[in-house]
Order: sequence, then C-alpha cells, then structure tokens
Amino acid sequence: MRLRVFLNHLLRLIGREGRGQPGTGPDDACSLIIDPFAGDDAVEDAREGSVPVDTIRAACRRMQGAATKGELLQIIAGEMKAFDLHDLEVMNARFERKVANLPEDYRDRLLASVREEIFAAHHQLVLLARNGSGPGMDEPPDPALGGYAAMVAEACAAKAREKDPKYLYLKYLLSGFTMFVLAEPAHPVGTPFPGGQIVDEWEGAYLCPVRDKADDVAFALCPYCPAVQSTEPTFPEMRARRQERRRRECLANYWTNYKG
Repeated sequence: MRLRVFLNHLLRLIGREGRGQPGTGPDDACSLIIDPFAGDDAVEDAREGSVPVDTIRAACRRMQGAATKGELLQIIAGEMKAFDLHDLEVMNARFERKVANLPEDYRDRLLASVREEIFAAHHQLVLLARNGSGPGMDEPPDPALGGYAAMVAEACAAKAREKDPKYLYLKYLLSGFTMFVLAEPAHPVGTPFPGGQIVDEWEGAYLCPVRDKADDVAFALCPYCPAVQSTEPTFPEMRARRQERRRRECLANYWTNYKG
C-alpha cells in the first residue's frame, strides 16, 4: 500500500504526459538518484586521465582494513589526491546533464542537494584530513564498511568493462567518507524525491522514503547508508507535525505522572 501511495505521488509530480520524453518519468527520476550507473552516457574526455582497476581494488582492501574512522579518513584522503576541483565540477556537470529533462522546480532542488553531496563533502574531507583528528575519529567504522569496499571494487571493475571508472570511483569515495567517517546519509538531509518526500533527520535518526526500494539495485549506496526506511511520510511539513505530536505526548506524560 505504501508503495502504491508513493508511486501515485511521483506520477502527480512528474505528470503522465512527460513519459514520452527520456528521463522525465518518476521511475527515471528515482533511478537517477539511487542507481550510480543510471543515465551514465557521458562522452569520455581523453584529457581527464583514468584510475586503473587494480589501483581501486588495492585501495578498497586498505579501506576494509581500517581499524578506526581516522584511518579510513586518511585512506580516502590519499585516494582523493588523484582528483582535483575540475573533476568535482565535471562530476556535477555530468549529473546536471542526467537530470536535464526533469521538471525545473524539482530539478533545481535536487541539484542543490547534489552540489552539497559533492562539494560540501569534499570540503569537510579536506579539513578533517588536514587537522588529522576530530570527534569520533578513534571509533571503529561501521561494520558495513567491509561490504561497501568490496562492492566499490566490483562496481568499478564492471564499469571499466565499458569505460573509465574514474568518476564512479570519485562518487564512491565521497559517499564512503560521508557514510563511514561522518556517519551521515549518502544523500544529504533535505534531498528531494519525486512526490515531495525528502531525506530527513528526526531525534538522532536519518529517515529515507525509498531506502527499502533500493536493496535490489546493483551497486547502490543505499544498503550501506545509515539512513533507515521512514515509517511515515517525510514531506517537509511533517517535521512540524512530529514536533507537535511529541509535545502532546510530553504533556500527556507530565499530567499522567504529576503527583501534585
């Protein structure tokens, strides 16, 4: 039932009349967010260099051996030396091309989140790596890191059979930093999905409206993300409703336990 309601929201946002144009349907829009391989038809630029699969596999093995978040941070920071600001800009431009056919209002909100996912994550990574320490850096990374690193190696090897996996690897590095060093969702809080729901945060938990839909998507970030499937809609206005509900629960608890 929840899936049917969700798809109905998608159809209302995108509009059935847009299905004839590639990239405008609700399934297309969700796929572009969830599936790292979706819509990847960018033409390779010979000047962009490459990252060999053997190099990626070796780095993934080192990530699997990281005993602390600090160690993982330094491994990822070391791998990021193969990339520069131009690569981040190309990565962003590639996603802009992928979503060019989406409705303008939704597309602009999504692109703002993607820029945060790329540039803000990179900025935090550089600062943390430069400082050499930070809160929680002595803690072990989430045990899911081992599976994530193995998936990254497999995904990049699969990509290499078609084209250079450089930008796919860059995406996985930034997402790995966000999920396993910062312990935050791969897609930032506020990331909009077709239909109006967003990635949200509530009382220390990250909520995603499509988390469970992505488990069967090959090479997706979602199975390794700290966000959990939301049990109620995550429209932006729902936060105010949750706050009001919590206020009423607190008042009810107060009067129930008040001894006078």
